[in-house]
Amino acid sequence: MTQEIEGGCFCGDVRYRINGEPVIQLYCFCKDCLSMSGTDGFAGYLVNDSDFSLIKGAPSTFNKLSKEGRTVKRHFCGNCGSGLWGETELGLTSVTAGTLDDPTIFSPTHKVFVPDAPGWARIPDDLEEM
Repeated sequence: MTQEIEGGCFCGDVRYRINGEPVIQLYCFCKDCLSMSGTDGFAGYLVNDSDFSLIKGAPSTFNKLSKEGRTVKRHFCGNCGSGLWGETELGLTSVTAGTLDDPTIFSPTHKVFVPDAPGWARIPDDLEEM
């Protein structure tokens, strides 16, 4: 049986629920993720869109065209500014792992856009590169 996972923003205004296993868990080092996360990479807990639901609040959104030409719709709390998740055109929701109520469930297996990482980035050696 699939575990129900919840998470939300820093102030608690926006909450979400995941009812499904992650498709992939990764660190992304693309320029968009660096800017959005404000650090050396983005910890992404990716789930199927159908497994993700908003349960409280109304997040603010921002659409951005990736360098691959796909639109990513980023959701964040308009009150506290926490970046929460992004919707992709691939049928996946990319949840910011640090916003999970239990962030210890994040267990990355892959890393992406490593060549885009800044020289000071901490890039795990034990993850498969995509």
